[in-house]
Amino acid sequence: MASLSKAEPTARTGSRFPIRLRPVAMLVSASLIVVATYAFTRPGPMPHPGAASAPSVTIATPDGPTAATDDSQAQMEEAIGVWSANLKRDSEDFISATNLAEVYYSRARLTGNLDDYTRATEAVRMAIAAYPQGTVGLQLRAQLLFATHDFGGSLSSAQAILRAHPDQLAPLATVGDAQLELGQYSAAGASFARLAAQAPGAAVTARLAHLAALRGNVESAQQLAARAISEQTSADPTPLNHSWYEYLAGYIAFQFGDLGTAQRQYTAAIADWPGSYLAIAGLAHTRAAQGATAEAIELYKRAIAIVPQPEFVAALGDLYALSGRKSDADGQYELVRAIAHLASIQAQVYNRQLVLFDANHGENLANALVLAQRELAVRKDVYGWDALAWALYTNRRYADAATAMQTARALGTVDPLLDYHQGMIDAALGRTEQARRLLTAALERNPGFDPLQAARARSTLNTLDDGMSR
Repeated sequence: MASLSKAEPTARTGSRFPIRLRPVAMLVSASLIVVATYAFTRPGPMPHPGAASAPSVTIATPDGPTAATDDSQAQMEEAIGVWSANLKRDSEDFISATNLAEVYYSRARLTGNLDDYTRATEAVRMAIAAYPQGTVGLQLRAQLLFATHDFGGSLSSAQAILRAHPDQLAPLATVGDAQLELGQYSAAGASFARLAAQAPGAAVTARLAHLAALRGNVESAQQLAARAISEQTSADPTPLNHSWYEYLAGYIAFQFGDLGTAQRQYTAAIADWPGSYLAIAGLAHTRAAQGATAEAIELYKRAIAIVPQPEFVAALGDLYALSGRKSDADGQYELVRAIAHLASIQAQVYNRQLVLFDANHGENLANALVLAQRELAVRKDVYGWDALAWALYTNRRYADAATAMQTARALGTVDPLLDYHQGMIDAALGRTEQARRLLTAALERNPGFDPLQAARARSTLNTLDDGMSR
């Protein structure tokens, strides 16, 4: 846990209640992510869940910290009312402003409601304006920048805190998370190593598992993910927090094609936290890959009812399309298009999902390419290069796509989606043998890595085989 600066006030006159400002917890990753919260939802920050961090959530209530559970919504609403009332009486009450930002941030991580990130950002702006030296407010701002995918801004903000307070763990964690999302993998590894030396435990182990997965270290990534679950269980058996680490293990297992482990871990994550939309969608993805289409459809509907992320909505549409339910599929695709026209904060968080949706469905291809190029200008990670390569491919710029794909594969990431994209690009360039090898590898690792794209991979392989037999 990061500690408050000794100069940080712990109470302020003018507030209705005695206030204790909780320490900012050291966070786990950028993802899913939420997801997006953090996103670890690929291709966003690895959930992140909440695209932003593991849900080791503590609510800043007037009576002190309260661990968040599924029934915490009423507590959050009450806390929001109290801190908002304090701010209405005194707009410079930076402690109430900071606590209000904390509550909105915690709720966003739990529910995936991006509007709460906007509310948290405004509250933290008020806190910093009233007390610019407050490290808690500054760290919250860095975390909020990360959660809304301003990874460069998050990195700069966290580095500034770290220069002033080199003993603080929370900004060090945010520095490493931002470096990871920006594709600065060596720097992220160094930050995580420093973090592990100072505060070993599940939060750091999970970060190391994510980095190992990106580097293609299959066995190490899975071992680290399992260790993170064990460390979390020993340190804090709270089901809500335990759920996130099980989700991470499921995510990594699916990426490597271990569908049995993915199913078990996602199921365990949901049992520990029934509201985990990331785990529900992860289980839907897994069951679809295992051929349980009807079950996958119901699971996606359940996840979308909590948070209609475009990736979930598009996947549901694809399952409908493959099941011959064209009108249902069209309805889901129309919802994805509607999400694409939402506020700028949502466009920023979901832009990679929207790039892949357009590229996969042959829509707005020129715009998808522009969006992929725009993001890559500031975020040069594995899946940024992959998204660019796929957008270039769908725009029939095959040579440029091959160049971008080469960069995406440079780290050694093991992922059937990358094999598929590269295989399709090679097929378009007439590199038949290499295309057959990669498409076969993608399907052997995970025959249902993406129901729609896996079907296209098989179709392309059949075409290649027919061409060679003539």
